[in-house]
Amino acid sequence: AMLTTGNMGFMLTCVAVVELCSMVSVVQAAKGSGRAAGDFSLDPLEFCENPETKSFMLEAEITHARLAMLGFSGLVTQSALLEKGFPYF
Repeated sequence: AMLTTGNMGFMLTCVAVVELCSMVSVVQAAKGSGRAAGDFSLDPLEFCENPETKSFMLEAEITHARLAMLGFSGLVTQSALLEKGFPYF
């Protein structure tokens, strides 16, 4: 539906702008600024002020990301095996 109305181009442009803005921090990390991978210093509620809390949050982020990837791979596998397509119509 988005392809026929032309909205997909606008969405792609919005995503491209966000990605280009985030490239500044990626380039800084590549040059050795001391920034950890994935650390964009976005902590408005200050959850990571305590070192124990910060290590817990980092571990929780990795765990949840792995579970999300596992869930998505199961969804794609089920879609391919049942040959009903995505999202199972």
